[in-house]
Amino acid sequence: MKRISILTSLLVATLFFKALADDVDPIANGYHVVVATFSDRHEKEARTYSESLNKRGFTSGYGLEKGKRFIYVFLQSFDFDHYSDAVKAMTEARQKSEFATAWVVKIKDGREIKESEPVTESKDPIPKKDSVVNIVTEYIDNPPMTPIPSPQHLGNTPAFLSVFRDRDGRIVNADVRVYDAEKSRQLTTVKSNRYLNLPDPKTKSGRITLVASAFGYSDAKLNVGYYTTEEDTLQKNVTYFGSYFQFIFPMEKMSKGQEFIMSKVSFFNDAAIMTPASSEQLQALLEMLEENPSTRIRLNGHTNSNGRGKIIYVGPSKNFFSLSSDRIEKTGSAKELSEARAQVIKDWLVVQGIAADRIEAVGWGGTKPLYDKNSPNARKNARVELEVTQ
Repeated sequence: MKRISILTSLLVATLFFKALADDVDPIANGYHVVVATFSDRHEKEARTYSESLNKRGFTSGYGLEKGKRFIYVFLQSFDFDHYSDAVKAMTEARQKSEFATAWVVKIKDGREIKESEPVTESKDPIPKKDSVVNIVTEYIDNPPMTPIPSPQHLGNTPAFLSVFRDRDGRIVNADVRVYDAEKSRQLTTVKSNRYLNLPDPKTKSGRITLVASAFGYSDAKLNVGYYTTEEDTLQKNVTYFGSYFQFIFPMEKMSKGQEFIMSKVSFFNDAAIMTPASSEQLQALLEMLEENPSTRIRLNGHTNSNGRGKIIYVGPSKNFFSLSSDRIEKTGSAKELSEARAQVIKDWLVVQGIAADRIEAVGWGGTKPLYDKNSPNARKNARVELEVTQ
């Protein structure tokens, strides 16, 4: 009997929450500039937020996305023939820090669909000119609603580190280094686009600096107070949402003259052959070059010494990530090894379809060390640096 009672209670609860969600009208067909997402059980919060936007002069509404059971709060809506207008409205909305992560969703029959999906049953084989098929949308649950402490700071409230590409809002996965701003010492490194509790610098000022770094982009920095975070909401890239703070890092692609150490690309000893772990950063470089067809780069190879020795090259099988049986072994200088390592990255990119004339490979040997040869970090002198030349 007890088991039946529990199952009955669960069924009643399920039906109750479903009824609450079904009381929310589905979001209408068309494109919508969405500025907030709520669980289907938080209709009251969605309504309150939408009403507050309307009172402040915005044209806001909200509706249920039936597939994911999210309630979207949106600023503007457009019919299916006006995608470009929706993107323009999204871009304008992002000028306000509160809406810095606004995005466009395409809704059909109450459900979100991809931009490439048709809105009628007949399939049109010819895509529209302004069609974009790679809008990236990511859903992350908000922290649970708890009593709000006063004053709020990073010691009692999490922060959401929102890192995205400035030109179109596409989410960028970045490492965010956290520094004690007073003593210039690194406290930790965390991942972007998630809710986090950040470390206390335990200094008189309590100031911390956050630096978001992602391959192919210039670093984005933000300085906030650990115990005075509410005051920092006057900054355009710091927003307060009641149960959490949002720190905003718009990322801009690297510009001409900037250099980036390819720290995740490594090589076998004495070899111009990459280890398998290098593939992740190489793929990021490939995507950057594919997305920016006018970009040209220089790969600068460096070693930790200027001596001579064995150099192992990729063999005819073009196995870039293994010491295969057909590898080629020669003797050469440190400069030759450094150039061969830059060249093998270029060769891999060319095999993937990047034009060879967009990439220059240069070897510097040990002439440009980052650290003294007796330093514990001397091994980091062996590296390949990416430089944007156009």
